[in-house]
Amino acid sequence: MASPLDAVRRLSAATVNLLLSRAEFASLELAQTRVQLIRWVALALFAMVLVLLALIAGSALVTVALWPRYGWITLAVLFALYGVSAVLVFRKLTGEISAAPPVLSATLRELSNDRDALLADKRVQAGDGGEV
Repeated sequence: MASPLDAVRRLSAATVNLLLSRAEFASLELAQTRVQLIRWVALALFAMVLVLLALIAGSALVTVALWPRYGWITLAVLFALYGVSAVLVFRKLTGEISAAPPVLSATLRELSNDRDALLADKRVQAGDGGEV
């Protein structure tokens, strides 16, 4: 027959192991989130550069349009190209951000499952104890 102290030790060891595995899982999730955040920042910076280029080309377009030559058509095409590119990059960025799961959602889900399993186990033990 095992002593109560052995049961407490086993329970403590199981609890520590469970917490360590959940901490490792949270660490992995945070690493993935960091990579995703870096990607979003890079996309946002790229979009801002394209918007800046569109503004520069737009300003040049207004300037050149006042001249009696046809050089403004080239700048108009560049302006449209940069503007459309910026819109596409912004759409991609906002789509990825809105589709991303909340940070640590999988870890929280696993902790919730652990809690539910422990509570169910306690209910079963309480039911067994009452019937004996």
